[in-house]
Amino acid sequence: MTEKNLFWEHPVVFFITRMFILAGMMLVFAGFAYSIAVYTSKAIFGIDYLANPSLLTDFTAPSNLNALKYIQALTSAGIFIYPAWYFCKALHQTPAEFLKLNRRITFSEIALSITIVLAAMPFVSWLVYANGFLKLPASMAGLERELKAAEELAAKFTQAFIQADTLDVLWINLLVIAILPAIGEEFLFRGVLQNFVRLTTGKKHFAVWMIAIVFSAFHGQFYGFLPRMILGAALGYAYLFTGNLWISIIMHFVNNAFAVVSSYTPIKNNLPTVMQDGYVFESWMINAGSAVVTIGLLWILRNITFKRVWYNGE
Repeated sequence: MTEKNLFWEHPVVFFITRMFILAGMMLVFAGFAYSIAVYTSKAIFGIDYLANPSLLTDFTAPSNLNALKYIQALTSAGIFIYPAWYFCKALHQTPAEFLKLNRRITFSEIALSITIVLAAMPFVSWLVYANGFLKLPASMAGLERELKAAEELAAKFTQAFIQADTLDVLWINLLVIAILPAIGEEFLFRGVLQNFVRLTTGKKHFAVWMIAIVFSAFHGQFYGFLPRMILGAALGYAYLFTGNLWISIIMHFVNNAFAVVSSYTPIKNNLPTVMQDGYVFESWMINAGSAVVTIGLLWILRNITFKRVWYNGE
C-alpha cells in the first residue's frame, strides 16, 4: 500500500504511525548528538561529564558554562533540525518544499515580522506575570511545589546561560539561544508538525492552536505555559498566512535575541526600565493595545503576502 493510499483509507493510522516515526527520529538524533557532545567535551573543554555528571547542572564556572552551551547547541540540532529534515524525506517530500523554505521573502515582510514581535512584547510580558498567579487545587499542593522548584531551577539555568559581559560571549549566546532554537524549533513545530496536522486534518486553525499548545508544553515550564502558547500561535499564524517558514524563523529569532541582547551587561546597565526584557506595564490599556496591534499587524502581513503571491503568481 502506498503512502497516498494509506492516508486516504486510514488517515488516523497514517497520522499516528508517522508521529511515532518522528518521535523515534527525535530520540535517536538527540541521543546521538548529546552523546557526541558529552564525549567530545573532554577533548575540547577538558571536562569529563561521564566521570563528573553533577557538572551538567553546575552553572557557576565559566568554562563549564561554555561546555554546556556546546552540548546545548549540538543537542538542539539533534532533537529539532535533523528529525524535521529527515521526516520530510520519510514522507517522500523535498524538505525545502514541504517546510516552505524555498519561498521568496521581501524587505517589507521582514520589517513587519520584526515589528509584530516587538509589538507583542508588552502583552506577552503581562501574560508571564498573570501566569505566575495560577494556583493548583489544594490536593495538588505537592505537585505545585515541585513545579515551582523546577521553574526556579530553569530560571537559574536561563540566567546563567544568557548572562554576557563580553562581546564574544554575546555572539555565542546569540548562536545557542537565538539562532539555533529559531531555526530548529520552527523546522519542527511549524514546518513539520503544524504543516502535517493541517494537511492530515484539513483544519488550519486547529493545527495552529494544537501545535502552539504542544510547543509550549514541550518547554516544560508550567508558569510560562500561557505566554509561550500565545507566542506559538502568533508564529503559527505568521507561517499559515505567509506560507513561508523564514517569516516565523525571523520572528522567533527576534524574540529570543531581544532577551539575549538586553542581558548583555553594557546594554543592560544603560537600558531604560520599560525596555528591559520581562518588564510589565501597569496600564491594562497598553497590554490590551499590544494584543490588538499584534493581531492587526499579523493580518496586514497576511494581506501583503497574499497580494504579492496573487499578482506575481508565486
